[in-house]
Amino acid sequence: MITVRAERQKRVMNHAFRGFLMVSVCTGCLSVANAAVTEKDDKASHKRGAVKHMAVHASSAHRDAVARQDPEVISVTKARRSFNFGAEQRKAGNTTNLTAEDLVIHHVTTVEDIQNLVPNLTIQTEGGSNVPDYYLRGIGMQDYTQNNMSSVMTYFDDVPYTITAMSSGQMFDVASVGVEPGPVGFEHGLADTGGEVRITTNDPTKTLHYGVSEDIASYARSKTNFYVSAPITDRLQFRVAGQMLQGGAFRHNRDTGESIGRANEGALRGKLAWQPDDKTNIKLTGNWSQDSSEAQAGFILQDNNNILPRDQNIYATGWDLNPQYAKILGISRNSKPSYNDMQWSVNLNVDRDLGWAHLALISAFQQQQRHEYIDRDAEAYRSGDSYLTGSMNVFSQEARLSGVALHDRLQWVAGMYYNRVRATGENWYDYTDRPGKNYFQNSIHSQPQQDFAQFVNLNYRLTPKLHLIFGLEHQSDDRQFKNDSVFRYNPTTLAKTYTQVFADHGILTNQFSGKVGINYQVQPNVLLYADIRRGVKPGGFTANTTLTEQQAAGFKPEWLMAYEVGFKSEFFNHRLRINGAAFWDSYHDQQYFSYILVPGWGTVGSYVNVPRSHIFGTELSVSLHPVRGLTLSQNVGFQRGTYDDFQILNVQAVSAHYKATGQWASITDSYNGADMGIPKLTLNGNISYETRPVFKNYTITLQGDYSYRGAQDTVPRGTGTYLLPAYFLMNGSVTFKPVGGRWSVSAYATNILNRDYIVSRTLATTVNMGISGQPRFVGGRFSYNF
Repeated sequence: MITVRAERQKRVMNHAFRGFLMVSVCTGCLSVANAAVTEKDDKASHKRGAVKHMAVHASSAHRDAVARQDPEVISVTKARRSFNFGAEQRKAGNTTNLTAEDLVIHHVTTVEDIQNLVPNLTIQTEGGSNVPDYYLRGIGMQDYTQNNMSSVMTYFDDVPYTITAMSSGQMFDVASVGVEPGPVGFEHGLADTGGEVRITTNDPTKTLHYGVSEDIASYARSKTNFYVSAPITDRLQFRVAGQMLQGGAFRHNRDTGESIGRANEGALRGKLAWQPDDKTNIKLTGNWSQDSSEAQAGFILQDNNNILPRDQNIYATGWDLNPQYAKILGISRNSKPSYNDMQWSVNLNVDRDLGWAHLALISAFQQQQRHEYIDRDAEAYRSGDSYLTGSMNVFSQEARLSGVALHDRLQWVAGMYYNRVRATGENWYDYTDRPGKNYFQNSIHSQPQQDFAQFVNLNYRLTPKLHLIFGLEHQSDDRQFKNDSVFRYNPTTLAKTYTQVFADHGILTNQFSGKVGINYQVQPNVLLYADIRRGVKPGGFTANTTLTEQQAAGFKPEWLMAYEVGFKSEFFNHRLRINGAAFWDSYHDQQYFSYILVPGWGTVGSYVNVPRSHIFGTELSVSLHPVRGLTLSQNVGFQRGTYDDFQILNVQAVSAHYKATGQWASITDSYNGADMGIPKLTLNGNISYETRPVFKNYTITLQGDYSYRGAQDTVPRGTGTYLLPAYFLMNGSVTFKPVGGRWSVSAYATNILNRDYIVSRTLATTVNMGISGQPRFVGGRFSYNF
């Protein structure tokens, strides 16, 4: 090994780099890895200060390095690290970090696929729609119409996506993914209750690189990726990347045998990086994606009208589009349940080294148009054929300063974030086959909203090993619910027969989130930490189908007190990494979709606030490189949630009482002490072995992985029809490539055991419907990077 002691000292004294360490960037779009150097030889105080300053500016240094350096930079340290994300080992919190190579090996194509790699993470689509709902450590929200803020925030290149539907279709040319549980927002973006999923895409490079990959698998599924990255001048670079998904339909109509579920997606991303001087990096990013895929059709778990029995084949479904319904919607009579979603965005990131501090400015504009035809009863029977449309745009601006003070003992970050959202939506239903509801219905709304947040985070080095952390965030969220109306139409003449317009409503959330913590670096390779965090998520509105004024009135913010202790460690010259955490969350006013009783009307669906519940659990991550070429990893997540104070309306008892007496009365069941139904155990593991060169110039990599997800009960104390059973999946691949070469060929299989499993379910109109997971896929992948 070549020592870098002298080189490190030069970097400490170099003002332009401000102490950030070398960054490894592998050829092509597959990997951008963080490298770190241990501090055990850094005895001088000015060296410690430089390393601390590096931690404050880590994200900006990473961005600058990608723009300014060639991708074939080799990091040389006193002891070569066997693991990626070495710098993260000195930061508190049990964040799961994934490299681009992890995403490729584990076939991560959509954001939903990330759940198979992260403990205690659940990402589910709602009712066959194209909308992902995020749950982290049991904290999350079911939101079909996407007019409320998620409990778990998604970030793309430092931009928070406050509407999670916009996070679909962008999982390509990704450099890394970080999943951080617990309340966040003290150093960037927005606070929330559940955590965040940070997705970072590849940046331009200073030398020409371009590549392509093709993935072909069962059911005529194909995925094509490409990228081009090159300099325009010495200080200006560009990158263009794209992805196309086709085929893969494995579900079928139970009556006709016609397939459904064919993917038809396209996406492009362009980036420009400009360094006007050695202290400034300006990056402009444009994204576009179009999803015209067929829908994730469901199967029947239970038909409350007893028209069809439960499907024994979970890949079976049914649909039948009413010609008049197609006419009023303006779609083809022959349409299958499908999506027509388009979105685009523009981001401007400015990083500037001011000498005394580092300045980051992030401006973004995002827009999405949603059109989704979904058969929510999985039958040819027209009781729940829905058509959801939405138009949303979000402007956001963040300004952030970071630096060090008090002789480098204090690291600080302070900033402000603002967003402005304008959203409209329509929710159509075909009720022509439901008794007493022979009409088409449309519920519309508009929702203007703005959010202004300020945050500060302080990290004070009390001793060389002991750090105290304090974070504070204030959020003011103002949102209105306007033009909320319901219209009904004659299914034959299409004439409007009913109109109900509701009053405008507004909700103001004006609350603080906070964090206090302590870190103790026991040894250079062992960190202990503990923290207490308070997170807040703004209130919102029920927009599914408003029938009464009470539904439109809105619901309160939810908030969380989170307690966590954990450790991070590496042993045997960085060949063994063990990280773990234990947490306890006190959950208040959880936003939960249930029912309310409206006197003179009856029971209607609406969001309610669960007064109090708690969630506790543990997480453990182990990675091992025992011998050359062999990698082993294992993640374990356990969590359990219990309602402490929850009275839920008994819809059946209320209806029976009305039928017997003619009077509406509130009859509730106590769910105090009831299990919340979140998956208790999540496991995932991986084994990979790269052989020594065969035929002198080639290597073979054998890889296998598995994931296990415990049972999930989507309704408290639900019957078996509301239960998502536990499932176990295995995948494997073989990759052949030349030593140091540019191309690779892989053969793989996912769900090798061909297990049947259910990934989500929903109760829509008269049918409890399930969405099946993917069967076995066998495929091959070829990639070439120039």
